[in-house]
Amino acid sequence: MWVIALHFAAGAVAGAIFKVRTLLALVAISFAECIAVAVLGGLSAALPWVGGLVALQVGYLLGIYLRSVLERAGIAHPAIRPEHQR
Repeated sequence: MWVIALHFAAGAVAGAIFKVRTLLALVAISFAECIAVAVLGGLSAALPWVGGLVALQVGYLLGIYLRSVLERAGIAHPAIRPEHQR
């Protein structure tokens, strides 16, 4: 259960602060964790880690939503970055 909670929290923080490229990196790391646990402990031991992978993505979506709510309330400011001109 702690695996799911930690992955959910990491996803929520990443969603509130970072862009989707960070989510992709976190998913890759989490998937590598799942593979390692499945190899070392068997498929039944890897089930909570698969839940952590899902919790990471759900947490990211919650973080994005939280960030948008805070921006609409005026508490947070949107990231202002000029786009790359070619």
